[in-house]
Amino acid sequence: MLLLGLLFALAATGANSGAALLQAMGARRASRPATAVLHPVYLLGLTLDIGGWVLTVLALRFMPIVAVQAIVAAQVVITVVASHWVFDTPLRRLDVAAAAVNVVGLALLVASASTDDSEVVASTAGVVALVIVLVVLGVVGVVVAVRSRRALPMAFLAGLAFGGTAVAVRLVRLDGPFDVVARQVVTDPVVYCLLGYAALGLGFYTVALARGAVGPVVGVLAVTETLAPGLLGLLFLGDGVRPGWIPAFVLGLVLAMGGVVVLARSPAQASLSGDDGVAPPPLKRL
Repeated sequence: MLLLGLLFALAATGANSGAALLQAMGARRASRPATAVLHPVYLLGLTLDIGGWVLTVLALRFMPIVAVQAIVAAQVVITVVASHWVFDTPLRRLDVAAAAVNVVGLALLVASASTDDSEVVASTAGVVALVIVLVVLGVVGVVVAVRSRRALPMAFLAGLAFGGTAVAVRLVRLDGPFDVVARQVVTDPVVYCLLGYAALGLGFYTVALARGAVGPVVGVLAVTETLAPGLLGLLFLGDGVRPGWIPAFVLGLVLAMGGVVVLARSPAQASLSGDDGVAPPPLKRL
């Protein structure tokens, strides 16, 4: 089942990276910035974003949370490298090295990860805790958004919210015929928590991007949404590490997250998003 989860996670990473490139392409082809979200290429990127989220949900059913989140965070690697070929954004030797380090880290994570095949059943206390954290996170996020103009606290809260969606996915029970599954989706409070965390994450992330450069925001978001739910998965949700592989697991996590953080601060990210203060790079004519 780990292999199936790996395939879903890799597909999600590719979908999210493609979405970022298509959205950037749509923004460049739009006649005015305000109309970018209506451009067909941008809408195609948005569709890929949704598909990437669905694939991530599927991956979380079969792989440890920390491994899935780290793999999906590697979309930064693909985006930076691919944008160099598509938009001629700058690509440093440090970026190439960080991409290689990220790949090595992900390989170690996947090789060392293990998961309990038994389904995790959400207890009443677990559901209550999920709801309480959702409410507290929402209140704190609103307060921080109103009282502070800093981007990184909002990125941190967005990472916690998106991490909450990962935990909720592991707690959702979906088994049986279609009508039974449909009834479970409608009546399960964990499903509503999942949607609530997703909405908070998207809202906080949007605020963070509006207040700061995309690189640091993406870096904080990637690390937070990987480590926070990953720790909960290891402690309470049946995720684990193969016997004798703990050093490799820790090293892989450090390498994978380190590569993402370096690439999140790459000039290519700033150029792709327009954060460098210059005109967006042109689309390469192939």
